[in-house]
Amino acid sequence: MNAFARRALALVSLTLWPATALAQNCNTADRSILLLLDMSGSMNAALPNGETRITVARRATKGVAALLPAEAQLSLRLYGAQSPASRKNCQDTHQAVPFGAAGKLADSIAKVVDEARAQGYTPIAYSLQQAANDFPAGAKQRVIVLVSDGKETCQGDPVVAAKALAAKGIVIHTIGFIVDTAARMQLQSVARMTGGKYFDAPVGPELPNTLKDAFAACKQKMVAQPKSPKPGKLRMSSAVYSYAVYNSETGEKVTTLDRMKLEANLPAGIYEVQIGAARWKGIEVRPGETTTINPGTVRLVPGRGAVILDSETGESHGTFDRMNTAVTVMPGLYDVKFSSLYWRYVKVDGGAVTELKLVQIKLADGLKWKSARVTTKDGTEVFRFDAVTWQAVLPPGEYVVEVDGQKYPFKGEAGAVFEVKP
Repeated sequence: MNAFARRALALVSLTLWPATALAQNCNTADRSILLLLDMSGSMNAALPNGETRITVARRATKGVAALLPAEAQLSLRLYGAQSPASRKNCQDTHQAVPFGAAGKLADSIAKVVDEARAQGYTPIAYSLQQAANDFPAGAKQRVIVLVSDGKETCQGDPVVAAKALAAKGIVIHTIGFIVDTAARMQLQSVARMTGGKYFDAPVGPELPNTLKDAFAACKQKMVAQPKSPKPGKLRMSSAVYSYAVYNSETGEKVTTLDRMKLEANLPAGIYEVQIGAARWKGIEVRPGETTTINPGTVRLVPGRGAVILDSETGESHGTFDRMNTAVTVMPGLYDVKFSSLYWRYVKVDGGAVTELKLVQIKLADGLKWKSARVTTKDGTEVFRFDAVTWQAVLPPGEYVVEVDGQKYPFKGEAGAVFEVKP
């Protein structure tokens, strides 16, 4: 390469460097940032590395004070931390650390998150409404960073709440912490409604870096809506039953989607769809665009009797038996209950089939026995064989197969088959 070519290449490199390396950072001392943190019961779900979601969230939250200039104003509000889910408390939110200089709040924040328990519901809309009142009277730039691992489980629509906060000049940046597709859509709309940005933390351990990006994020340019916007379309990818559609702001039922009518023309706005016991909230229909929502399916292999429950609220969303091995639900986090046993925190995404492969424990042909049963490690009986029942179908777990007093410990991974032979 000659000298002219080297100089030209260096010039190009210098020209391109600012565009790729100097990202805009709005993390300035004149901002007031409120971190709104999810402490609902679903935060107890385990990550692939064995840690729980709440463990990672605690660790990440302890570092947020260092992400801001020391004189910037910072506050921490929690939801789901004060009441167990059994109380169905949809006003479970509180400002755990009042606004103060970020440089002085590290110890207070660490103490709060260490002591807080993840246990309640997910009242996002109500929490946003309350958070708007937390800011100091003279706050210039008011920013909320919302971290949630799921969607709204209470009354109200978080996107409607965000729209009201936008009118007050509050920006909301959102982080989807290992969320399903319905929660992601909801959080994206919350951010977009206020000029905020959505950030994804799909695995878990990356949350500290995701918080850093969210704290530095700038307000996005918002496009003014025309006075008479075009209608949009709401589409459902598939329908097993009939699903009512409601206007989130008025509560009015506006149409129904079913297998014969998968798509509806609607005025631009915010909508909810009733799917079984749950409402899919915060569905934004934009002018001239099609918004598609996709239910998910849970299938048991092999089939057996069970109930599928919302992991947080405990509401039933359908039943399984040997003939009906699949249930259609909205995306979310579920528990499948088998008599006294549970398969907990099953994540279901839209448009996908989540297949749960059960453990099979069999007594082989030719095996002579008088008494046989299956217990958990602590000795709790979960299945008893009889003259016509020679196979147990159970969720994954550690079991002991006991045949005429002889014990066979067995760690059953998903899809495993254990057979007691002569």
